[in-house]
Amino acid sequence: MKKNIFRSSSASELVLAAVLLMALLLGGSGRDDVASLVVLRPISVLALAVALCLLPGDVWQRNKALLACAFASVLLVALQLVPLPPAIWQALPGRDLVVEIDRAAGMADLWRPISLVPYRTVNALMALALPLAVLLLALTIERERQFRIALLLLAGLFASTLLGLLQIIGGEGNAFYLYRITNDGSAVGLFANRNHHAVALAMGFPLTAALVVLATRMAEERAGALQWGGLSFAALLLPSLLVSQSRAGILVGLVGLASVLFVLKVSPFRIAGSGGRNATWKTALAFVALVAVAILTVQMTASNSFDRLFASGVGTETSLRFNTWPAAVRLAFENLPFGTGMGTFVEAYRIVEPDFMLRPQYMNHAHNDFVELFLTGGLPFVLLLVVSLAVVVRNYFRGSAEDRTEGSRMFRRLGAVILLLLFLASIYDYPLRTPLMAAIFALALVWTAGRAGADRSLNEGT
Repeated sequence: MKKNIFRSSSASELVLAAVLLMALLLGGSGRDDVASLVVLRPISVLALAVALCLLPGDVWQRNKALLACAFASVLLVALQLVPLPPAIWQALPGRDLVVEIDRAAGMADLWRPISLVPYRTVNALMALALPLAVLLLALTIERERQFRIALLLLAGLFASTLLGLLQIIGGEGNAFYLYRITNDGSAVGLFANRNHHAVALAMGFPLTAALVVLATRMAEERAGALQWGGLSFAALLLPSLLVSQSRAGILVGLVGLASVLFVLKVSPFRIAGSGGRNATWKTALAFVALVAVAILTVQMTASNSFDRLFASGVGTETSLRFNTWPAAVRLAFENLPFGTGMGTFVEAYRIVEPDFMLRPQYMNHAHNDFVELFLTGGLPFVLLLVVSLAVVVRNYFRGSAEDRTEGSRMFRRLGAVILLLLFLASIYDYPLRTPLMAAIFALALVWTAGRAGADRSLNEGT
């Protein structure tokens, strides 16, 4: 008899589902002045308080290293807001200009925090409430119940995909865009940025594959319908990715598509040969269908979407990124070891922005989160990142050896792939600055490196 995954939900699962739903609806922009944060932030803080109350003691013990890294990030941001005596603050590297301004204004004796722009760092601190709440809530949920959370996430990605297609069809300024400051004329879905939407679409490939396989094991009589449904969604993801107009997003999407083989732990030769000639023909037909969809998309959108993909030269987003990074890295070294303060990139970068880069629009981020982390967080955050990566990798391999079912191991591989996609996207952009992506990141951390209190089978009968 198959287990019923849709039995009564736990309190943690209900809260996590509600928070994830709010993030899908309200958390698609990385700006700190969007009106939706007025609703999302209080919900996140409340969810964090609930999560702290619901997290069992044994889960704390089994995830000590992971949780230590999470709370260390909160502590480091908070420490950047602690006022320092004038003598200590003025001795910090990179503060010379501010010291001169203070003296000229007669304010040389002010106590100041490490952060050059404290209100930006306060925003960064508050932004951690959502991913931390998701992390704690997900750790309390049995591994088999993660299926329903993943299904909700997939439904959100499906909605974002459809919304993105409506946006590209409607043209610039249509009513399907959710945010005032956005990439008008591009498919952005539930997000404000086309690159973030493209990363979400890239996640759709491994997420769809994993959930279809898991659902098939729980409902074998519907295997055919589930498989064709998954293939149909994959066929929808591909053109949506192409019309997103995101260069890096398309590359990340290809990685996401290739990662399906890792998540399912199969080889293309095994897929083609496992069912004889019929399976080979089905595989070939599916491949041809996906290629045909891609070609059709190119032909239908060549006049608008692909012009940007192959654009180059001064003033393009690529050239702006490449010209921003050297100045940001130099500024980071000048402010070692403590950085300029989390969230302070805009004001800090203006100090060193090259004259030839000046334009009506300002650089809101370094468009490389590792460079920006080095600049704003300094050595403490770089060291925390290295330690956190080591913890995640160690927990992944340790957890894979401990998992008793293939369903649990598949979730672990799925989480690792999502983290990889976010890592790659962070080299070229700032996906984790959006609340929704931060929530997905926390969820993927639990799937990859978490050790919940129970780990029952997703596919074994009772």
